[in-house]
Amino acid sequence: MTFLRKALLALSIVLILVGMGLTFGGVFSPAWQVVDIREFRAEHQHGLWWDCIRAEKHVVAVGDFYDETPLHCMYKFDNSAEMVIENVMQHIDEDGAAGESEHHRFWGWHKAVLTFFVLSICLAFTALCTGCCAPCFAPCTFVYTIALFLSMVCSVLVDGIFFFSANRVDIRFVQGMVGTYEQRIGYAFYLHLLGTGALIGAFVCALLTTYKFFQSSGNRKLFEPQYSQRAVPHTVLGWQSRDNKNDIPLKSTSATKREHLVHTFTAPTSV
Repeated sequence: MTFLRKALLALSIVLILVGMGLTFGGVFSPAWQVVDIREFRAEHQHGLWWDCIRAEKHVVAVGDFYDETPLHCMYKFDNSAEMVIENVMQHIDEDGAAGESEHHRFWGWHKAVLTFFVLSICLAFTALCTGCCAPCFAPCTFVYTIALFLSMVCSVLVDGIFFFSANRVDIRFVQGMVGTYEQRIGYAFYLHLLGTGALIGAFVCALLTTYKFFQSSGNRKLFEPQYSQRAVPHTVLGWQSRDNKNDIPLKSTSATKREHLVHTFTAPTSV
């Protein structure tokens, strides 16, 4: 491979690593949706698979808050948390916080986002392995490009599904005791979005790498063996009909020898 192709391949691999790191950081953060419930003096962070609550916020100045209490988190797929939410929802008319508890459930769109995230990471890792093998075995560039494209598509689906789901009315707004609060999209989404952008950049570099490979090598050197077949000389045999009756028929070798012996012993000898 030439220097330009190696440079594009190296840049693409670096972007894959950056994209995987950013997407991992985004998914493992709970700050996908953030809402400040002022009447509860608490900040709620709703993530993809876990939620966190900062119970107290002390006002230092107008518009400035000092966070004293650390985040308290729980998993969305925790059965005990699901039972607590079910009990709270049964007293929704008495407890004003019951409406907010609905946002701690593990909904289907959360599972869809996490599924596409896992697929994206697995495909990105496959592309990473095949990309490292591409300098030694050039056809790996095709597997590398295809795996990277599928990883990019899955990462885009993660961002798309979350964005459209988060803007639904029943998910976007949180009902408190006296007021309704709007959730804003947190930094975790934008962190994952940057990772998706890195994967898109890696895919563009992978396309350029494959194009450069085709431009210099062509299809013949990739799929055909490195030797050329020599043409074997051959003779074309034709058949002609015997129209002339005076033609002498062909005789076998054994018949010719027999006639020679007969002629030798029957010929007269001179004394």
